Amino acid sequence: MVNVWAIPADLFSPNINILEELGKMGARMKYMEMEMERLRTENTGNITERVKVAFSASLSASTDVKYIGPYAEATNLVYENAFTNIGNAYDINTGIFTAPVKGVYFFNFVVFNPYAISTGVRLLKNGNFVVAASDNPPGQDTEDTACNSVTLLLEQGDRILLQLLQNCRIYTDMWKRNTFSGHLLFYHVKL
Repeated sequence: MVNVWAIPADLFSPNINILEELGKMGARMKYMEMEMERLRTENTGNITERVKVAFSASLSASTDVKYIGPYAEATNLVYENAFTNIGNAYDINTGIFTAPVKGVYFFNFVVFNPYAISTGVRLLKNGNFVVAASDNPPGQDTEDTACNSVTLLLEQGDRILLQLLQNCRIYTDMWKRNTFSGHLLFYHVKL
């Protein structure tokens, strides 16, 4: 029969230095905490501090009346008057937004239609239709506005642009009622 109450001889004189081992474990834990913080920073790259993306633009900075369209085919629209372009992801020369990082982005566009021709604008992601806003010729008020918004997960380098629909017209003047805006809601990082 085994005496469970018997005290082993080496219990009070262990072969290891407990205090030395605890010190080593503490150093290892400190190193692991520092490594975890380094990896967290590497994965996010402090991206919220580095990547800020927001733009808003109107079709023209001019106070003159300008008609675009109608055309037989859909035509890319260039919103050349940038109110803001933080991060320079929107190109005022081409009308194309290019995602600088993988993330979730929000886009909004407003279409103003003052006269007797229908208007319509569609948003494309990498050349593929996503959403549109359109309006028939105005009725008694002779002015109508349509808009649409979308939230999209974009990969770095994805391109967003607006096109005027075929046989439609868009108009701009000093009131700058045709706008295109977008911003990064949050970046996407695999942890």
